[in-house]
Parts: sequence; C-alpha cells; structure tokens
Amino acid sequence: MTSEPRDRVDIEGLNPEPRSDGSKNLGPRQKFLSILFRCCSTYGRLYVNKAGTHYEGRCPRCGARTRARIGPGGSDKRVFETS
Repeated sequence: MTSEPRDRVDIEGLNPEPRSDGSKNLGPRQKFLSILFRCCSTYGRLYVNKAGTHYEGRCPRCGARTRARIGPGGSDKRVFETS
C-alpha cells in the first residue's frame, strides 16, 4: 500500500524539515527541570512560566501541581524531588 499526498498530515514540530547543514530544525528549546514526583513515584518536567519567575508543572499521573522559584544564584542541579 502506498500513501498518497492527500494522506500526509504535517503537524508543526513533529516532522521537522532538515536544514541545509543536514540537521533537523527543532525550533527553540524550552528550559525545564526534571522532577521526581514522590506522590506517584514518577518523573516529570517543570517548564519556565511566561513571566520567567518560576518553573511550573504537574505530576503526570495524579496532576498534583508544583513549582520552583527562579532566583538569583540559582543551582547547577537539574533533577529535584517534590516534598
């Protein structure tokens, strides 16, 4: 079975077009923190909010919200645990 052009669906970001140097154009990378959500013993990510003041996110299983303030000095650590 061959696909026809009308069967093709391009969803922005899922089928990145190659650049002239051969690499894929994935767009800007969003900053995130890796989080171990202790409530469900699962990992997830917190992303920077629009104001740029906090990393925010939810547990992928139960939906519990958590956030981490972005402040002066910061941390080089990239994986954290919720309380």
